[in-house]
Amino acid sequence: MKVLPFKYYFPPASIEWITSKIRETLESGDFLTLGKHCREFENQFANYIGSKYAVATSSGTASLEIILRALSIQGCEVIVPTNTFAATAYGVIHAGGRPVFVDIASDLNFDVSDVKRKITPKTKAIVPVHIGGLISLSMHELLELAEQRGLYVVEDAAHAHGSTLKEKKAGSFGIAGSFSFFSTKVITSSEGGMITTNDSEIAQKSRLLRDQGKVRGNLVGVIGYNWRLTELQAIVGLAQLRLIEEIIEKRTQIAKIYDELLEEVSSCEPLEIPSDARSNYYKYISFLPKGRDPEVLRKFLAEKYDVGLGGYVYEVPLHRQPVFKEYVNNFQGYPVADDLCTRHIALPDYPSMTREEAKYVVESLKSSLKNLGWM
Repeated sequence: MKVLPFKYYFPPASIEWITSKIRETLESGDFLTLGKHCREFENQFANYIGSKYAVATSSGTASLEIILRALSIQGCEVIVPTNTFAATAYGVIHAGGRPVFVDIASDLNFDVSDVKRKITPKTKAIVPVHIGGLISLSMHELLELAEQRGLYVVEDAAHAHGSTLKEKKAGSFGIAGSFSFFSTKVITSSEGGMITTNDSEIAQKSRLLRDQGKVRGNLVGVIGYNWRLTELQAIVGLAQLRLIEEIIEKRTQIAKIYDELLEEVSSCEPLEIPSDARSNYYKYISFLPKGRDPEVLRKFLAEKYDVGLGGYVYEVPLHRQPVFKEYVNNFQGYPVADDLCTRHIALPDYPSMTREEAKYVVESLKSSLKNLGWM
């Protein structure tokens, strides 16, 4: 049996809908960027998240930078968890700010205690990242802290489409949220991103910034960029949005199988999902014992059992990335990230996966751990 690390989900009916809408659009002669499908995608996504506004962009990276530019963080510090993709810090830097990295908690999300320690008079915003599709239980404490200190909270929800904490969806907690629709995400438009917010000024500024700063015709009011979403991407995004609850349910069913079967595997500890939270299971994360190299296991599973593990989140934290060394004062100040980032794995979890495939993954994992002498 061969199990891939990831497959996106486009059932036949969805493919038919997409192709018919694309054909209809091409035959109509309608504008192919920021047209009616893009507006519909924005409206439906805002309704789904529970925000007043949604602004479609060319990528998740663009959506985060746009938000930070709209908040005028130039010359200010922005707190970012060290366990995230480099694009989170890129957004801060490209918007003129300075990222300040904080350590993580046992759920791979920000450590709110370290956030408190890192706030300075220069701090203007905090960017929590919902790693693997899980919103931290400390989110409300973080929001209270930010309110007390007069700071913005900008959610990096690139992993968290449909994830909730106490039935409130990712992207609706802070001043604004940033989503990605890259090919591997829970829902995809191949490339693309979305900003969610209840703030009319941020929504207005975001629409200006993503479209070259154009106020009217070729009259520009701010220095923007080409961060536009195409109509073809919006059509694919709409099709995926119609399936999002089905996708999350199917991922959850696979996760439940893993939870049950991994109870017998003492040397592989799944990340606990609190009862107050709904993860979309963008990643099914598990931890190996200290001192074990996930790459050794990844290679063994692929070569001997044809099982592909999912991508890390993330194996090299930002404070260990050479490109960000100028932003780090103490490389030893992130002990939890230095531990957990280096010994986690992500088991494959996607909507078309079968129970038999999930069982095969765990059987292969157990055999691999035994053969490697890890259990």
